[in-house]
Amino acid sequence: MGNLAKAYLIYDAKETFLQGLLKFEKSGDFTVFTIACGDREWKVHRVVICSHSKYFWKTCQSGFKEGETGAIVLKEENPAVIAKLVNYFYKFDYDDSDVKDAHSDKDNREQPPAQDCKPSKLEFNALMYFAGDKYDIGGLKILAKAKFSAALVQGWDQEDHFPEAIRLVYENTVSSDRGLRECLKPMLVVHKQQLQSNEKFMDLVETNGKFARDLIPLWTSRPQRSLRRQQLQLSYGYDLQAGPSSNLAQVANSQVSQTSLYDGAGQPTVLQEDRLMEG
Repeated sequence: MGNLAKAYLIYDAKETFLQGLLKFEKSGDFTVFTIACGDREWKVHRVVICSHSKYFWKTCQSGFKEGETGAIVLKEENPAVIAKLVNYFYKFDYDDSDVKDAHSDKDNREQPPAQDCKPSKLEFNALMYFAGDKYDIGGLKILAKAKFSAALVQGWDQEDHFPEAIRLVYENTVSSDRGLRECLKPMLVVHKQQLQSNEKFMDLVETNGKFARDLIPLWTSRPQRSLRRQQLQLSYGYDLQAGPSSNLAQVANSQVSQTSLYDGAGQPTVLQEDRLMEG
């Protein structure tokens, strides 16, 4: 059997297995553990949740109350976050496009939000990242970070939600956990001038010392070339490693000319990078 055929069979077997897990999630067959949060409950399979999470693996041991009763109550969590957590257990993914009842205020997470206080994808994916960290689910942290980073491209200019997302990140992660903090850097540099006119953002800078310490070097020192490349790619959608030919379509629809972006070797000119940075 060739490598390609073997790879296809393995992929097909994995897909079949995942589909089987989804059926068990929906039917509730063979479940022996209950997760409760707020007024909601989820019937889950111990072997599934323990395979993902070291926290639940320890909790389900016979020496713990939860292990003997077959149930755990997560009093301090947001039910919407736990619902997506259960989805992740069975799908290795979660949908952040239908978030409706999660609130970003950590002091009121069990309260339904007001109509004008719905969370952004930024805030919700940050909450999912925190859940991955708290319950020791490495794969969930990686996924939530990717979704958080994607949401940043369109969410940085949300006057209320962007500062709130930053606050959440700096108040719920330790300084050594740079996952979400590193995701913020390109947007903080690229959109420096716009953010300086955001009153709530500047209030956050004044009140959150940890964030201010990370921000000051970004706003006062000359960024490294690699960071500038990342900033340009996030802002304009260019593949800066590919050269001008593959970016011709994007350039044609952009206010930035293709010749000003690249030098003769197909690399971004430092002058153009600096001009974009200053803008």
